[in-house]
Amino acid sequence: MLEPTAPSLRRLDIRPGHWGQWLASGVAGLVGFVVLALLLSLGVGIDQFDQRALAAVISVREPELTVFAGVVTWLGSASVVVWLSIAAAVVLWIRSRRILMPIALLGALAATASLVTIIKITLARPRPPTDLVLGQSFIGYAFPSGHTSDGSVLVVLTAAMFALTVAKRLARRILVIGACLLALLIGWSRAYLGDHWPTDVLAGWLLAATMVSVTMALVNLALVPYPGGEMPDVLDPETTPMTLQPTGPSRSSWPAP
Repeated sequence: MLEPTAPSLRRLDIRPGHWGQWLASGVAGLVGFVVLALLLSLGVGIDQFDQRALAAVISVREPELTVFAGVVTWLGSASVVVWLSIAAAVVLWIRSRRILMPIALLGALAATASLVTIIKITLARPRPPTDLVLGQSFIGYAFPSGHTSDGSVLVVLTAAMFALTVAKRLARRILVIGACLLALLIGWSRAYLGDHWPTDVLAGWLLAATMVSVTMALVNLALVPYPGGEMPDVLDPETTPMTLQPTGPSRSSWPAP
């Protein structure tokens, strides 16, 4: 008797990195963030450094650069992050046909926003003087930068998840590197516009790196249920070739008449 069997599953080569590498990056980001927060709490030269660094950043202000910074910082605003994250989640689901990645993206953004709020209230660091701010002044505490952390998680995590669906390695690298550059620009714009101290921005980047790395580690673990390869959630009988293999004893093993 012959029964259809699925072909052996080979490892998919569309994953940007092993979950352990993502987890190591997350641990490094978390350690850096904790160290920076402790230095701020202890007052170990952070304020003096921030004053000199912020003066250097705002010394290069130009009208065209200010317009560019305003556009870039807009990408990290709360309303824009919410709508872009919903759009990215929908596109991720359509492209990957996996509910895991959209849920992971939205969950990471929600967790990041919550952590930023809690940490800001806990450390209660004042923002730079209002006379240094270009445009509307923000109310609230400074550390860490919410625009930087939320915007960075959105662009980098979305790019990393899209990279899972891209076959060419060069395209995956360009996608992730471009997202990292955009995250750097969002953070730079916050200091350039005078809304945050440079260490607020650095803390936002470190927190974002932690959230992105931990989320990608969990996603990769979920996509790789056994060592050595990824297994599709569902085998489509219309697109997956099937082979027929005997299930009973072979003809050579039958007794002679």
